[in-house]
Amino acid sequence: MVSEDDRADEITGVFLHRLPEDTWWWSDEMFRLLGHDPDAVTPTAKLLRGHVHSEDQARLDSALEHGRTTGLPFSCYIRVVGTPDEERSVVLVGDGRTGDDGEVVVLRGFAVDVTTSVRQEARRTADSDIDRARASQEDIDLARGVLMALYGIDADIAMRVLRRHSQYANVKLRTLAQSVREAAPTAPGRPQHDLHQRISAVLYPDRD
Repeated sequence: MVSEDDRADEITGVFLHRLPEDTWWWSDEMFRLLGHDPDAVTPTAKLLRGHVHSEDQARLDSALEHGRTTGLPFSCYIRVVGTPDEERSVVLVGDGRTGDDGEVVVLRGFAVDVTTSVRQEARRTADSDIDRARASQEDIDLARGVLMALYGIDADIAMRVLRRHSQYANVKLRTLAQSVREAAPTAPGRPQHDLHQRISAVLYPDRD
């Protein structure tokens, strides 16, 4: 979850585009979002587009054109390059205001900096992937240990056996390893020598 302190580092800029005059107005925050001091440059569509990642420029163009032609709400996700060393994730939202003739005369909206939120979500996703990978590796290590004990083989050979049976059964290695791990414990009242039968049933599921 993003804290209020983290959000304090994020910027929300305001913009207006007056279509008849083709003039833009930006708030101080909008200037800073694009890497400029307030009023240090003249706001234009070209300047805004020039600060947008090349892969996102078409998305920006489409959103603004939708607003100009319909006046309806629009939004898009873009990456903004304020300086050569700084890239921000931004959500642009806005709508159009129409004149007496029904034509759109003003585009207005916000550029919401969501960089912190995006990075934290990426970290959460990465952490989740790491946790899943760690769990899979634990299953593989345990399954390899079971085969080492059962067949009296070393770790390298046990790993090769697991991989070979994974291909033989057409199942993912981590799925096979999990099945071996789950089959290894001996239930109360059952003889320990049944272990070989249980593991064989996992390694050779289609054998009579």
